[in-house]
Amino acid sequence: MVKNGHGGSLGIQEGYNNFVIVTDSASDITDNIAKELGISIIPLYIHYDGKEFKDGINIDSNEIYRLQKEEKAIFSTSSPSPHDFIEVYKKLLKKHQRIISIHISSNLSAVIKSAHIARDLLDAGERIEVFDSLSGTIGTGFMALAAAKAIRKKYSFEKILDILDFLRDNMRLYGTIDTLKYLRNSGRVPAIASFASRILAIKPMLGINNGVVGMIGIAITRYGSLREITRRVIRDFKTERWVLVSVIHTLGLEESRKIHTNLQGHLNIVYSSINKCTTAVGAHTGPGLIGIIVSKLDREIADLFI
Repeated sequence: MVKNGHGGSLGIQEGYNNFVIVTDSASDITDNIAKELGISIIPLYIHYDGKEFKDGINIDSNEIYRLQKEEKAIFSTSSPSPHDFIEVYKKLLKKHQRIISIHISSNLSAVIKSAHIARDLLDAGERIEVFDSLSGTIGTGFMALAAAKAIRKKYSFEKILDILDFLRDNMRLYGTIDTLKYLRNSGRVPAIASFASRILAIKPMLGINNGVVGMIGIAITRYGSLREITRRVIRDFKTERWVLVSVIHTLGLEESRKIHTNLQGHLNIVYSSINKCTTAVGAHTGPGLIGIIVSKLDREIADLFI
């Protein structure tokens, strides 16, 4: 077990870096960016037809969407186990003083619970900070990216947590989806919203409030829902001096590109991306998700992304 303390009693090698970031695969951080910034990604599990797969490791999102479309397949997910976290944490604690472990909302997944159990089993105490993003997909990912960039600038531990708190308080999701049936099966949307979507053939618009997915509006057509979420983002963030934004999708790259271009023409964006959601997200949404993840920034956080 790893014990609290200093120096050799922690098993820390000479020349270690102070802090390091861990996140989960639902954060939608690409392998290339994770490698560049030294972020460790712990995969969620995907379940289908009695088989278990690791998100981003041995299952392809395109195959999931094909099965959902052609065979009406239903997938489920589960969080990494405490053992999965322990394996990663133990290796990192040998080289780093502290770990900041940033994860998908505790209201959407049990990932945070597994991370807490692993920390307790390791008796790592304050050496592992488990941070609930109250967000998902690249909303969580942006927090991990910001923290990793802050580490490179040698920010203090407390300052990094201040940055995470700011982003958590200001991160917003505006999304739309072709059908709520996949989210309904996962229990992640209110029953009345799912019922309305089926009966009225509407296109729901979704958001995350305090880490919980909910409806923020409806549209009659796909085009109308995409136009409306774009309009809302521009309305809510057009006066902000610095904005961080990503358009996320499941099999909606061309639509995402158009929205991304529109946003670039209206917002003061310091960093933007288009992200294909991982299988851990697509398993619950199915093909057709388009989302806009956006946050205002202060000058200090904006400087991290410039």
